[in-house]
Amino acid sequence: MKLRVNLFSAALLPPKQTLSLKRLAISLGSIGVLILLISAALWLLQQQQQQQLQLLSQQQQQQQEQADVMQQAILQRQPDTQIQQQVLSAQTQWQRRQALLHFLQQQQQQITLFSPVFAHLVKIDRPELWLTQFVLTPHSSSWQGITQQPQSVAIWLQQLASLAQLQGQQFQQIQLQQQEDAPLIEFTLQSTGGTP
Repeated sequence: MKLRVNLFSAALLPPKQTLSLKRLAISLGSIGVLILLISAALWLLQQQQQQQLQLLSQQQQQQQEQADVMQQAILQRQPDTQIQQQVLSAQTQWQRRQALLHFLQQQQQQITLFSPVFAHLVKIDRPELWLTQFVLTPHSSSWQGITQQPQSVAIWLQQLASLAQLQGQQFQQIQLQQQEDAPLIEFTLQSTGGTP
């Protein structure tokens, strides 16, 4: 004997959601009204932007017309001779200041160049020898002075040769001359052949 048990019940099925025609119409109407409001707001915003754009375009056109009028007035106006003289004077002063600045820069470069030379001369200073004049370039040099002892010139010359600015130069001429009115000897040294 077969027994069949039916455990299915209609209560187990999910309830059917039915959207009534009235609710559907209300929903569609609400969405339509919302779309109309958004469209109206966008249209108003577009109209405002167009008005602002037209206003800005008019202002720009007016400013361009004013600029054209001013440019024409400037072109037709004759320059003031007093102002021209002031401008010319200012330009001349500026050129003089530039020339002075260039000169001072060159002097500063020379001071920077000669600073180690003076330091070296102080280092090799000898009490019996006095340097009276010197000329130093990258390619040659000339040294003049007086001494009480002629042999001190050779010692001083050896010490002078270690100066970095004299590298590559060779002393080619040395002159010693006795002064007539004093027991001193004048000396002159000249070198050439520096690095070009």
